Amino acid sequence: MDIEFHYHMTWLIAARAGLPAKDTEILATSSQYTDDNSIIFEIDKDMPTAYSNYISQTMNILKPKAKLFRIYPIFHFIPGDPMAESAWRKAGEMHWLNTTPDSENSNRIMDAALTSGNLYRIGIACHGYADTWAHQNFTGYYNDFNSMTGPLSLAIPNIGHAEAFHNPDWVALVWKDKRLIAGRVDNRSRFLTAAVHILGKLAKFVDPRITKKELQKRETALKKDLDKCIGEQDQTNEYAAERIARYSNLATEPEYGKAEITQYDEDRWLEQAVNEKVRGLRDRSDLFLTRWDPLTDIYTWKDRENYSDTHWHRFQETVKQHQDETWGILKESNLKGLELPEM
Repeated sequence: MDIEFHYHMTWLIAARAGLPAKDTEILATSSQYTDDNSIIFEIDKDMPTAYSNYISQTMNILKPKAKLFRIYPIFHFIPGDPMAESAWRKAGEMHWLNTTPDSENSNRIMDAALTSGNLYRIGIACHGYADTWAHQNFTGYYNDFNSMTGPLSLAIPNIGHAEAFHNPDWVALVWKDKRLIAGRVDNRSRFLTAAVHILGKLAKFVDPRITKKELQKRETALKKDLDKCIGEQDQTNEYAAERIARYSNLATEPEYGKAEITQYDEDRWLEQAVNEKVRGLRDRSDLFLTRWDPLTDIYTWKDRENYSDTHWHRFQETVKQHQDETWGILKESNLKGLELPEM
């Protein structure tokens, strides 16, 4: 999934669950920022207030650093049930790291986040939970199990859904996964199912006493509303902006909090908390040449006394907590006794 689901649709789901606008924004931003948090920053280096963050995504999924492989099964490709019917393949392969929708692991991870009451963590968990539908039948590891056996198969590393390109992430796309017995994939169906499951969990978080009847009413309405926003099948994703505009309009309806969706800015939380002194080429620039720039940019806290209260610091501390606790959950199940070769 991309920003269309992880931010805009997640915003609507959280609002329909009954979260106030301020909390909805934190949750939805955390969900999307899980994909954008791809740079390790050294803040106030060599000072008492020194701080370094963890990342929840790599700069390039095609060329991840070997030591960072563990971020994929934790944040994007949660290992599920290798024998799930949705994972049945023509050639009969199975893999313990295979991502399957609504798996026991993903539910344990999501429920642990909800129990914490930490909105940043709930947003991060929503990201991984939703991706169990989009990323199903791929693993967060380098393995031939991910191969699509297409003409570019030998040129692209078998990591996650790299060989499937954006096919699993575009909400209105219908595509073919030739590895599977049931190979026709309708992303709309997958994404709407994910939305309904997330709504159920968030609505119970907001109101533990919500009735089954009321929950079913909201789920039915949400599915209908989002389906209408998605609109026609879109094989090239060229109508994403039009869909996002419809999500924004829906957010102003009473059932969705009557609050406009704030425009997402992946740099907002960082820039609210940190000063940046650029030396040479900007380190967090998308320019290819930055990796050879010998000068390192300098980052300092804007408010050294209160930096721990900023959204960026809270999110980063939550990433660390979520990684540790999720790794513990996975080590008890799919990763138990598993030995993976170093890349």
